[in-house]
Amino acid sequence: MLPLPLSARRWAVRVLDFVDADPELIYHRCVRDCLEEPRVAQLLGHRPRATRDAVFEQMRRSEVMVWALSPVRRTLLDSSVEDCNRRRDRYECSLGRFGQLKWKRVWLALLAFFAVPAVVFGTRGVLIALLAAVVLVVLARVRGWSAGRYLRQCLRAGWLYLRWGFARLRLGVDAWRWGERVERAIEPAVSRVTRDLLGDDPDSLLVSDSFDGLRSPRDRGYWVDNAAARTLERKLGQIESGTIAVCGPRGAGKSTLLETSVARAGFGLLAQAPASYTPHDFLLSLSVDLCKEYIRYRGHAVPPLVQLSPVKRLLRRIRSQTVRSLKWAAFALPAAAAVVLGVGAAVRANVKEHGLPLAEAVRRVAEERFAEAAGIWQGHAAAGTGVTIAVLGVAWWRARHSEWISDAARSAWRAVASVAGLVLITAALVGLIRDVSVARHLEAAIAAVALPVVAFGGLWTVLFSASALTPEFQIGHLRVRPRGLLGFIAGLTGWAGLLYCLHTPQTQAVLAAPGNAVRLVELTAGMGLLHVRHWTPRPAEPPLVTRCRNHLIRLQTQQSSSAALTTGTSQFLALGTSHMTSVATIPPNFPAVVQEFKELLARIAVEFKVRGETVVIAIDELDRLGTDTQTLAFLAEIKAVLGVEHVHYILAVAEDVGAAFVRRGLPHRDVTDSSLDDIVYVQPATLAESRTMLDKRAELTGPYAVLTHAMAGGIPRDLIRYGRRVMDMKDKTRSGEMVRIARQLIFEELFETLAGFRTILSKQHWTQGTGNILGSFRVLVGLLREPCPCTETELHQALVEFAFYAIGDTTSAPIDGELAQEARQLIDEASAYAYFSLTLLDIFAREGLERRSRQAADHGPDGYPERLAEARQELAVSPYSSRPLIDAIRKAWSLPMGPAGNSIRLPRQGHCPLHHP
Repeated sequence: MLPLPLSARRWAVRVLDFVDADPELIYHRCVRDCLEEPRVAQLLGHRPRATRDAVFEQMRRSEVMVWALSPVRRTLLDSSVEDCNRRRDRYECSLGRFGQLKWKRVWLALLAFFAVPAVVFGTRGVLIALLAAVVLVVLARVRGWSAGRYLRQCLRAGWLYLRWGFARLRLGVDAWRWGERVERAIEPAVSRVTRDLLGDDPDSLLVSDSFDGLRSPRDRGYWVDNAAARTLERKLGQIESGTIAVCGPRGAGKSTLLETSVARAGFGLLAQAPASYTPHDFLLSLSVDLCKEYIRYRGHAVPPLVQLSPVKRLLRRIRSQTVRSLKWAAFALPAAAAVVLGVGAAVRANVKEHGLPLAEAVRRVAEERFAEAAGIWQGHAAAGTGVTIAVLGVAWWRARHSEWISDAARSAWRAVASVAGLVLITAALVGLIRDVSVARHLEAAIAAVALPVVAFGGLWTVLFSASALTPEFQIGHLRVRPRGLLGFIAGLTGWAGLLYCLHTPQTQAVLAAPGNAVRLVELTAGMGLLHVRHWTPRPAEPPLVTRCRNHLIRLQTQQSSSAALTTGTSQFLALGTSHMTSVATIPPNFPAVVQEFKELLARIAVEFKVRGETVVIAIDELDRLGTDTQTLAFLAEIKAVLGVEHVHYILAVAEDVGAAFVRRGLPHRDVTDSSLDDIVYVQPATLAESRTMLDKRAELTGPYAVLTHAMAGGIPRDLIRYGRRVMDMKDKTRSGEMVRIARQLIFEELFETLAGFRTILSKQHWTQGTGNILGSFRVLVGLLREPCPCTETELHQALVEFAFYAIGDTTSAPIDGELAQEARQLIDEASAYAYFSLTLLDIFAREGLERRSRQAADHGPDGYPERLAEARQELAVSPYSSRPLIDAIRKAWSLPMGPAGNSIRLPRQGHCPLHHP
């Protein structure tokens, strides 16, 4: 069955309810429609009890029906059903009392009795038929004809049938209205019953495949406002200009925060600061980017600076202009020629009739004005007139830079063009309406072209629709594209229909009206004026754009100029001198770059300040310059460009640079104290913020949001990455159950992490007595690579032993004594991460997550899901501080605190696909 559009499906449902008009059937139909909803349908069939038939049977139970229909009142529908049944019974009773009545034939006969005279004789025929009917009724009443009683019963039966039909019509309308209310009311009930049949942890079932937002992590359409963004916006509003640093862990969203601030500003620039840049090179690049961005903002082209000679550039520009001009002329010249050829005679006739008086009036006014000017020049004008004119001339020159003159001229042009265009169009339309010859032939022309317009229009519609719907297909090696051919045929059909309609005699009679040519000129001129009323001369390039262009050329090119002068006597003496001068620009040095950049930025900032907008310069990637010492040194070099009035600088720095600013003056001051005005720390996302981000990017239920938030530690970049991994695990395990998805995800992440630790440990110094540690790593990593039912017990035993490994154990003390300090640190970090992963396995890879979550929450904050993300964040600080936190979490979740009793039991999968294929 083909899916119907939403509007068609809604009307189809209304028709079904109208026909059925049975509350029970309507209820069953609504239940089936609710089961087809994607939100419910995707939950069915994944667990044994949650099937479509099972949910339908549950919804048919009487107590469930009463509960589901409790928000819906059916009083009106019940009254409509009773009224319809009562009228049907009365109709059937009237039929049974007199046997088989042929009332339909009687009604048809009466209809023909009145209709035939009405058609033949008109109103008088109806009056005659009515009079004859009255006479027959009176005779039947007086003489007691049995045919009269039969006629009365037939009329009564027909009347009862009509009342029953109206009642059935009202019942149908009430039925589909009630069906719409029922469908809205029982949708939550169907969802609730489905979730109940799913059993424990219905939210742990992942059924959605929608994760487009996770595929595009940089898409600004999925940006979610957070606390850091609100803090930065508030701090920017508190200062008119200054430098604010944004610090936080990698992946916390610093770059996104800078991009958002630049996008919200009136004028913004985002620059990158890779580690290979020197301060001089960075400021050169920043100046170039500033000039280019401002030139683009003002709508001008950035100079190409290509390696071409002036002649080649001129030829390329001429060729481009020629191509555009030829394309314009290919349409403009034929159109203008056709218009001039069609209306030329009428225009010439009107010019001859009205042109001479108008030209005479213009000439007379011009002569009067010239005589007045000559009188002023000869001194015959009134005293003070010449001085007044001279003062006005000086004022006009002084007003050459005034904005109001250009604004007034622009407004005057728009007003004159608009009024003139409307007057011309109105005059053309009024003249057409009042033309008697057009009115006399218009009705005949419409009648003549109506059928051709319908025929050609229908054919054009069919061909155009077919061209849009017909797909491409291939015949052998030939690819057939019928869309273009059908579109061409549709265009020819439209033009053929237009030409046919224009060449009919009736249409030609309308077009041949005497004033049509002049009206066409008026209409064309009026529409042209309305079209060009917003035209203004192209403004001159602003001085600031010119300065940016010149500065950009100076920064990106080296210019040289030479001049030569040769002097000499006659050829016979062969005496002379030659002089040559060469001038070359010197690349700007660091102070010059700083000064020019600050001056340009200050002028740009003043321009936007007048309009009430802000200027933001964001510098990203400063946290990749290496150590905090290198970052501070780089900041000390570029601080010369900071502190421009009305400009906000936003810098993305590492956490240690932010810490240096926070502890300024304790015990000493550094460059951050004089370079930064404030700092915004981008904290890892909370669980609520992580859920908001995931809800906007993908359809992940609550438990999966908690799992990804815990594994990512609240870092948005890792949150998106783990969200994609969850969808990948769903495809890999071919299951939507969280027990299997979480187990596979944690094992793979643990495998990659421990493999990395083993690679780093391989660079340490090992002896024969300590080499078994690398062997233990190899065994555990090997088991994690391909976990299967055969090695499940061995894998968990090895994982538990490594997770509960402690540096102070007496059994491992002799070995630890031979290990280097760095190796011991790496082993403790790997063990702490394995301990955290084991805790995630114990929480998410077991049944009954919802029940166990409620029990853990009763133990206080250590049982809250947010504490898992805090433990992941603490692992980045120290393995020794993270272990007590993980211990508290395990205690709140009632998990074993030692190797004994630690095992994860999963349902057996049958034979092992790896070892027993």
